[in-house]
Amino acid sequence: MFNMHSIQTFPCGPFETNAYLISIPESDQAVLIDTPPGSFNVLRSTLKEDLTRIAGILVTHAHFDHVLDLGQFSEKGVPVHAHSQSVSGIENPQTLGVIPEPQGGFPGGRVDIFVKNRQMVEIAGISFEPLEVPGHSVDSVAYYVREAATCFVGDLIFHGSVGRTDLTGGDFDTLAESIQKTIYTLPDETVLYPGHGPVTSVGEEKRSNPFVRGLR
Repeated sequence: MFNMHSIQTFPCGPFETNAYLISIPESDQAVLIDTPPGSFNVLRSTLKEDLTRIAGILVTHAHFDHVLDLGQFSEKGVPVHAHSQSVSGIENPQTLGVIPEPQGGFPGGRVDIFVKNRQMVEIAGISFEPLEVPGHSVDSVAYYVREAATCFVGDLIFHGSVGRTDLTGGDFDTLAESIQKTIYTLPDETVLYPGHGPVTSVGEEKRSNPFVRGLR
C-alpha cells in the first residue's frame, strides 16, 4: 500500500491545479489523479517517456483545468475512470477563453470505465472508493483509500476553503451537504488531497473551515 511519500503533487496550468501521481514501487506502476493543462509533458518527463507505467487515471470532475490534457493520455492508451456525467466535458473540453485554443481545438479525452458511488475500483493494487460529492459540479467525485487514510477530493473542499458554486451545476447547499455527510464522516486523521493548494485533513477542516463546519 502506498503512503504519503508515494504521492507526488504537480500544480499545473493557469490555476495551479494539482495532478497527483501515486507511485507503487513494488510494481513500478502508478495511478494519476486528474490531468490539468501542462500535466502531460510534466508526467512524460517525470516518467522518462514511459507512460505505460500509469495503470489508470481517475478524474475528479470535468472542469477544463482538471481534464484539458486527458486527450493526450487517452491517445497513449492510458485507461480513464470518471463519472458518467463527466463525459461531455472530457470529450469536448472548453476553456472559456482562459487558454487560447489551438487550431482545431483541444483533443478530447475518452472515458473507458464509469465510476459509481461506493463501488470499489482497483488500480495497480490500490482499492479506491468513489464517493459522489456534488455541489461544485454535478459530476464531482472524491476517491477514498481507506487503508491509506487518504482521500482525493477535487474541488469540493480545500484547506480552509471550499469549491466555488457559481459555475453551471454548482450549488452551495448541495456542496455543504456533500462535505458534512460524506467527507466529514471519514475518520479525522484522513488526509485530504484537494484540486488546488496544500493538503489538509478531515479533523482540521471540521474544526476550522469557515465555510462548512462539522456537524455537532
